[in-house]
Amino acid sequence: MNPDEKAKELVETIKNSDIVLEYQKLRDELYQDDECKDMIKEFKDKTSELQSLMMSGQEAEQEKLEKLQNLYKILVSNQRVKDFFDKEIQVNEMLEGILKQVNEVIKDITG
Repeated sequence: MNPDEKAKELVETIKNSDIVLEYQKLRDELYQDDECKDMIKEFKDKTSELQSLMMSGQEAEQEKLEKLQNLYKILVSNQRVKDFFDKEIQVNEMLEGILKQVNEVIKDITG
């Protein structure tokens, strides 16, 4: 068994999985609307910014949290955007599960 070939197989399996294909379809449909695309990207950027702050031990400003929550409420009032976010969570959970398994093997191998 060649690990490199199996890794390539895994990559193709992930890329062609129903969950990833559904996610990409939703994203592509939503991103055709520039305003929607910009709002989603703004939300993701602000979320990432807040996560970085919190990971560095800093507290997020209440005002920034409220703005983020308001933006989220606006976005998920559109059912298609809500479906997109739900699907994104599913994709991330799938990838985290795969990474966890790979990391466990690496830990076992390297001791």
